[in-house]
Order: sequence, then C-alpha cells, then structure tokens
Amino acid sequence: MNLRRFALLGVLLLLAACGGGGGSSGGGTPPPANVQVAVSPATITLGPSGSIQFACTVTGSSTTGCTWSVREGAAGGQVSASGLYSAPAAAGAYHVVAASVADPTRTAVATVTVTAVPPTPWVTGYYAGWYWSSYPPEHVDMTAMTHFVFGRVAPGGGTLDGAPGEVVKGGGNSHDAGLSPDGVRSVEDYLIKKAHDQDTKALLMIGGMGDGEGFLLSTTDAVRPTFVRNLVDYLVAHDYDGVDLDWEDKLEGAPGLHVTAEEARRRLKALIADLRQEAATRPRYTGAGRQMLITFPGYAVSINFLEPGGKVEQWQADVANAVDQYNLMSYGVGTTFNGGGWDSWFSSPIFGATGTTPYDLDTSIAAYVATGVPRSKIGVGIGFYGIYFGPGITGPRQPTEGNNIWVFDDSSLSYRVLVEKGYLSHGVRRWDEEAQSVYRSYGSGGYVPAIDPTSPPAGFLSYEDEQSIAAKGAWVRSTGVGGVILWTIDYGWLPESQTNPLLAAVKQSFLPERP
Repeated sequence: MNLRRFALLGVLLLLAACGGGGGSSGGGTPPPANVQVAVSPATITLGPSGSIQFACTVTGSSTTGCTWSVREGAAGGQVSASGLYSAPAAAGAYHVVAASVADPTRTAVATVTVTAVPPTPWVTGYYAGWYWSSYPPEHVDMTAMTHFVFGRVAPGGGTLDGAPGEVVKGGGNSHDAGLSPDGVRSVEDYLIKKAHDQDTKALLMIGGMGDGEGFLLSTTDAVRPTFVRNLVDYLVAHDYDGVDLDWEDKLEGAPGLHVTAEEARRRLKALIADLRQEAATRPRYTGAGRQMLITFPGYAVSINFLEPGGKVEQWQADVANAVDQYNLMSYGVGTTFNGGGWDSWFSSPIFGATGTTPYDLDTSIAAYVATGVPRSKIGVGIGFYGIYFGPGITGPRQPTEGNNIWVFDDSSLSYRVLVEKGYLSHGVRRWDEEAQSVYRSYGSGGYVPAIDPTSPPAGFLSYEDEQSIAAKGAWVRSTGVGGVILWTIDYGWLPESQTNPLLAAVKQSFLPERP
C-alpha cells in the first residue's frame, strides 16, 4: 500500500451556527451589531475522559477569537483556551460554550455526550505475503487484530500483468501448498485458519499503488461481471470473510485509456455494488454475521483543499458509505511532504494541521463527517515504519524548501530496520504534545548508520512507538472513530527478540479487552 502524494482535500470543520441576542447601552464603544458565532463539531459522542478539539468561527467582526467554557463547570469536563476539550469520567450530556471576544453575548454551544463504555474499534492489520519468510506465520498474534488482511492479489492488466478480469496472485510462494508450519497448507491458508481460530476476520488485499490501470481494465461494463465472479470465487475457495479493495490510483482518470475521473469513480462504485450482489448468491456469505465484508483504503485530506462547508468530494463520501470500513492511509507521505510551501511534519499526527503542515487525523475525519460519513465508518492509519528529512531539518514545522534529502520508502525504513540500523538508539527522542507524535532529532551532520554508510544522513525522523500508539488508541476509543489500519505488521517483527513491540502496543491500546 505504498502511497502517492495526493494534494487533495482539506478540512474546515462542519459549522453549526447558533447565535445569542444582545446589544449594548450606555457609554463606550458598542460591540459590532451583526456578530455571529458557530462551533464545530456541534455534537460529538466521547468515551469517558475522551478529548476533542473544538473550533469556533466568528463572522461580522474583524476580531475572530473566542473564549471557551463548560456550562456544567468542572463536573462537565475541562476546555483549554484553544478549544481542546477533555470529558469527565462520568457519563452524561455536557455543553461546551464558545463566546465571541468581540461580543461575549454572542455564543455557540456544542453538545457532548459521554458514554459509559467506549465502543471497541477495529484493528485491521496488513500482512505482506511476499515477505512471509521474514515474519514467520506461526508468530503472528491474531488476537492483536479484529481483521487480518493477507496481501496480495492484483487485478489482471495491472502491476502483475494477466488479462483484464483475472485475479493474479502476488504473494510470492506464500500461495504455494506445503510451505506453512503444518507442512500441508499454503502460508495464505494457514494464516486464514489461524485468524478464524482467534475470532479474527480474514480479508484478501487486492491491488495496491500502481494497480489503478488494472482496476480500470477489469471494471468496464463488459469485463466487470467476469472480474467479480473470479474474485468472489477466490474468496470462497480460501474461506475469506471479505476483500480489501486497494484501488489507490487512476481514480482521477486515465487519459491514456480515455477514462475520465467521473467514469473511473463510477466503475469503483459499480464494483462494490456488484461484489455485494454476487456474494449474496454464495452460501459462504449468506446467513447472520456471514455477509461479505468490503474495506477500502482512502486518504487523509489537506486543510488547504476542501469543498465548501469543509467537505471531501462527494464521491469519496459515497465510497465510504458503501463499504464496511473506510480507512485513511495517513502514514508516511499520506500526511507529510517536502519542498516549497511545506514545513517538516509527522507521519499520522492526531492534531496540529496548519497551512504549511496541512494534514492531521482530527481534521481529516471531520471532513468526511461533514460530508455525511459516520465517524464509526472511518479508520485512521498507523505505519510500522519511519520517514525522515535531511540534517538541515532537526524537528517539525521547519521549512523544507531547499532540503534535498527526504527518505520515505516504507520497506527500507521499517521498524525492524530502524532498530537494526541504530536510528532508534541514536539522536534525541522527543515528544510533540500538540501533534501527539514522537520523533528523533539528530546532531550536526545528521545520523548515518555505521552498517550502511551510503545512507543519506537523517536529521528529523518521524516514526511510531508505544507512546504515540497509546495516544492514537485513546483518541480513537474516546471519539468514536471506527478503528485503525496497520501497514504492515511484517515491518514490526524483530527476529532477534522474537517480538513485535508495535503490534503488542496496538493490542494494549486499542483492544485491551482481548486476551
């Protein structure tokens, strides 16, 4: 699921205008007469002690600031001067009030419902079958995931060739019988059974970056019925619970194939609908709790590019509402970039988006919600790998224009590689409170691994560790976000210690109830 930079959409939170009356009498300068205040989100459901960033919008005055308070006082939680609200532990309905600085009589109110028990999020972990020998299948902890995704197959006509409409195997010899630990099954089938033994759903990844052309060729009206039938046949043959549609590119159109963006998106939505229709005819996917699952990896969105009202494009919302999980690939180049107009930033930050660091999880989720997608259908991303800038950049929020070192390849900076090459035992580990992200800053000249002296020097490394994963778990569980995807669990395996520290941290933070 290697990403390509999309400078797409951004987020202005959904506005729910609400004004209070009031004028002024007596001496002094009266406040502006037409001040109006809106607060967003206007309603939110949180778990006990959960948190959410509110935003206010003031019109009718050049003074656009707000002051914040909780109507119920300390019993209703706390809100900071910037609008960051922390809920109480007690369940109930509470009210956060934004008052205009220009005219304090003008207010807007957000309603917060605190539930007694936060919902259990999904954890959807990708396993790269082509790397199976570096993460032995017997060591995969299925209890750390609610959904296990085996990668991969591809649509015919894509990166793995084949004829349009075919399902082409792409997991190397992980598809071959006799190579699993039981000496009988394939690694693929062994892992599917292992998932089911732990009540974890098993999904098949089809596609990936670069397979957009294969999807377009396989979803023409003439070919799509064959493609759908072949794909569902494969799912049934291997006892999968569903499919992860990794259609990551060419959704903006493909001039070489004479396909417009509108047509590409129509084909995607038709594919989803046809898969559901075909699955409904198969005994494997009929009956209570047996319906075929469909998940889709989308993108985080930039606050610099959004539709009116702080929304994503309607087709994105349509796709999100048509699938069972719509997960944001918010790691690596999904949230950070390098070059003029961009400041150094994090992989998958929760908060902190600005015009020069325009991505975070909170604002991306809000954009989809503003377009009619329930929070419970959207997942965020955690990458088990790092991304770094050159030695001229030592931390976040630094201009990257002129920086000519930006290393973002996921496999070459996997968590395992970061450990083995000393990236995590050198430099200074720092925590960014606003973004809720961890990073490392290296000294003069940057860091170059002794065992790999040709590597470009690193100045600022963004990655994930137990603290950043715990922060995401707490935020997801307390704000009603659907869940999280992990790319890839293979990257977290440390063969020397026979452990996967990041996967263990995900289980503890997202699924503490599971044994």
